[in-house]
Amino acid sequence: MKKLKLRTSSLLFTILMFFFSSLFLTACKTERIAILKDIPDSTSVRYIPLAKYSSPVVRVDDILNIVIQTLDAQANSILNQGNLPATSGAVSGSSLTSSQAVVSGYLVGKDGSVHMPYIGSVYVLGLTTDQIRDTVAQKISFYFKDPVVNVRFANFKVSVLGEVKNPSTFLIPNEKPTIIDALGLAGDITIYGRRDNVMLIRDNEGQKEITRLDLDSSKSISSPYFFLRPNDVLYVEASASKVESTDAYRNRNYTIIAAALGFLTVLSARLLFK
Repeated sequence: MKKLKLRTSSLLFTILMFFFSSLFLTACKTERIAILKDIPDSTSVRYIPLAKYSSPVVRVDDILNIVIQTLDAQANSILNQGNLPATSGAVSGSSLTSSQAVVSGYLVGKDGSVHMPYIGSVYVLGLTTDQIRDTVAQKISFYFKDPVVNVRFANFKVSVLGEVKNPSTFLIPNEKPTIIDALGLAGDITIYGRRDNVMLIRDNEGQKEITRLDLDSSKSISSPYFFLRPNDVLYVEASASKVESTDAYRNRNYTIIAAALGFLTVLSARLLFK
């Protein structure tokens, strides 16, 4: 009987040691989570060359918001009636919930033109918004004196997916958003996201251009992909630590269950042979 009790106590001790060892092995080490990690923690200022910016050009099926202001208020309403609202699946930059956003503007046709009151067809394919503004201002000046023309993309959207707080598609209010701006709209990368391997997918002349950026490095600021283009997609991959933590959590539960069953078995045996 003494041998049985000693064997039972040894088994219980082994189970408990296995349980605590498993908890210790599944503990995760703490590491610094940030972008631009190569910037030193100091009060000194570091200057990094910014990527060269080039204005996006208009493509077929883009929507342009073209607003013309003249001294004739009645004419203004006619000139701007082409900015009709249209429903888009994108969400606005200020909203973080999936909803239908309303955009308004002139749809660029398959022939690369938009059709406007007074001046008729205007070829815009391959032009920047500044070039379109100058072209429209020149044409409308034939009818009205000193017109003010403003042109911008109404469908400039980017998608941010993967390990971010709020993955979604966002309408961008300006033409010069950066990768950091887009991640800010998505609520930043989670602690499980890989900042050193962010994938960017871009439409380029009928092909998908795919590259990866290391946001741990300040060199990413100088990358030609730092400034985003309409319809860009950012994908933040999950880090190995997330997979490991998920597996560790599951294994820990199995360990707890096994330890509990072992404890109950030992307790039952002790009560049975008492």
